[in-house]
Amino acid sequence: MDSQNKLIDNIRLTTLEIHKEYPELVNDMTEVSKTFLSDTKDGTNKKELKTYLDSLNGIIETYKKEQ
Repeated sequence: MDSQNKLIDNIRLTTLEIHKEYPELVNDMTEVSKTFLSDTKDGTNKKELKTYLDSLNGIIETYKKEQ
């Protein structure tokens, strides 16, 4: 469970980073969040959380490359 809590904390920190450093990406983040939530109606596991975190980080990395 500890690693799941770390993933959740990293998701929270990445979300805060997007809001603070890249506000123009909030709409993209919202779309990823909607997809994640619709895919995990029956609960989440570490793999799903990791995929979600990777998606958020991917949004940031793609944005940085385009700048």
